[in-house]
Amino acid sequence: MSHYIWTNHALQRLRERRIPQSLVNEALHHPDRTFHRPDGTRELQKRIDGRTVAAIVKEDGGENIILSCWINPPFPGTRDFKKRKRYLEMQKGSFWKKLWLTLLDQLGL
Repeated sequence: MSHYIWTNHALQRLRERRIPQSLVNEALHHPDRTFHRPDGTRELQKRIDGRTVAAIVKEDGGENIILSCWINPPFPGTRDFKKRKRYLEMQKGSFWKKLWLTLLDQLGL
């Protein structure tokens, strides 16, 4: 089993996104899919309870460093959940709805 080092950024994302560290550990140690990205990192994904848990990992000097992590769909009440909801509203909204939502985005609401 590989050892992983958590960056402050990754731990902050866990808190913001309300993701239990155990879910990300499951994705790290038993991924369903692994993508090798052009920047030299790997994206590890695991499907758990209808959600995809993902982590970006960089190997540096033989150590696996977790750069970031997320869950899709995001948990209700999180900033990611609100952003996704707004995005979906924009996709199916009328011109006026899109204009209103764009204004709200510009105002940070």
